[in-house]
Amino acid sequence: MSLRRALPFLSVAAGLALWEGIGRLTPPIVFSPFSATAWQLLHTAALPGAILQSLGTLLTGFLLSAVVALPLGFAMGRVWWVREMFHPIMTGLYAIPPVAFIPFLIVWFGLFVESRIAIVVIMCFFEMLTIASAGAANIDRRLQDVARSFAASRRRTATAVLIPASMPFLFTALRVGLVRAVAGVITGELLLSPANLGKILLDNAARFNTAGILGIVATVALLGLCVQQGLLWLERHVLRWERP
Repeated sequence: MSLRRALPFLSVAAGLALWEGIGRLTPPIVFSPFSATAWQLLHTAALPGAILQSLGTLLTGFLLSAVVALPLGFAMGRVWWVREMFHPIMTGLYAIPPVAFIPFLIVWFGLFVESRIAIVVIMCFFEMLTIASAGAANIDRRLQDVARSFAASRRRTATAVLIPASMPFLFTALRVGLVRAVAGVITGELLLSPANLGKILLDNAARFNTAGILGIVATVALLGLCVQQGLLWLERHVLRWERP
């Protein structure tokens, strides 16, 4: 295995070793070592089902957000009247903390899965929109000049030049959106009706079970890492021309 491939594994191993060392030097009620946390996770029967339910909420909210944010962001970056129309509204809404929408979500959707999906959409929509818009607006004009020199139509220019040139920004928007979606899932499961990973986290907190709390936190981090790596794998295979 090359050093480049080994470094991520070495980083994770070093982090787990540091976690174990700090935990053994700290009272268990304050900070539990990794070994105790892993043992707690292995004996949490509800964990696999909770992960699947949270992952379903995450993907549903993320995909709903991406379907709207990416095309709208691209249009805002390329079409001046779309940008002038939507920029003030989106900027104003972006300034509102996502948790401020929770009372409205409770009124509109109740305390169930619909509200949790909605908070995921709110958490990741604006970041994806902003990045997609910036990427579309900063496409190298020389690429468009080349397309015009070959008398390419607007549709051909869009499909052969503009969209491929903006793809790295679109994938960046998707990666940032995924991270925000993970945060949105946990926010919804904690602040709305406790459910899935959020419920297990609150139950452990009520019992002052530090190992259980750290276990859920580590599970959320692992969930975010897995979905990020999956998207990076897809990006490498789609954007072959971006490889060094």
